[in-house]
Amino acid sequence: MKNILLFILLLSSHIVISQNLIEFRTASLVDGDYSLEGDVYLELFDDNSLNLRFDTNYLTQSNVFDVHVFLTNNNDYTQPIDTSGMLLVENIGTISGLNYSSGAMTFNLPSGVGINDYDHIVFVCIQFGQLHWGDGTFGSTSLGIIKNDFGSKLLAHPNPTDGNFSIDLGAVYESVEIILSDINGKLIRSESFRQEQLVNIPLKEPSGIYLITVQADNRKASIKLIKE
Repeated sequence: MKNILLFILLLSSHIVISQNLIEFRTASLVDGDYSLEGDVYLELFDDNSLNLRFDTNYLTQSNVFDVHVFLTNNNDYTQPIDTSGMLLVENIGTISGLNYSSGAMTFNLPSGVGINDYDHIVFVCIQFGQLHWGDGTFGSTSLGIIKNDFGSKLLAHPNPTDGNFSIDLGAVYESVEIILSDINGKLIRSESFRQEQLVNIPLKEPSGIYLITVQADNRKASIKLIKE
């Protein structure tokens, strides 16, 4: 019995629970007193977790000292910035050496924070007079799955993806067509499959937001996909 229990515990430790992206908001970063660029996302998943994700194009100057990232509804960045009432997400640069100045990173937000609770992101240099390092404004909420005629059994994961993306249709379909377009609807490519339930879609395109359309047996689904 002990051996069986140990096996079950070891097996469960290797189970990975995939998340499906439900909604997201995007902000493009702009300079304040220092250079700042790239895109950041608020991402809500089907397990009610909410993340703040920096895209791979995030970049600022390398000497990030005591810079704090806040979410806020107050876009008055007059120095010294009043951070009371703001949500502190992370300190991305310290005098002691932490220096997150480029590349992708994801921060988990506290439970109870909603995707529409804050409209702005601001970077504040606390150590040197609470300077306005840079900021961004989040757009309106976009749906991960825009249209779905397949019902609750349709699973599209992972979203965001690093390039390996799968769609589980919930049943085997005689003929399946997958159409990949850019966010403006321009066709990139289409593929056809037969007798498939699980369709694997390698995405070699650059980072960005794409639209995937799935058609099978007079059913249709449209999915907004984020490529990291």
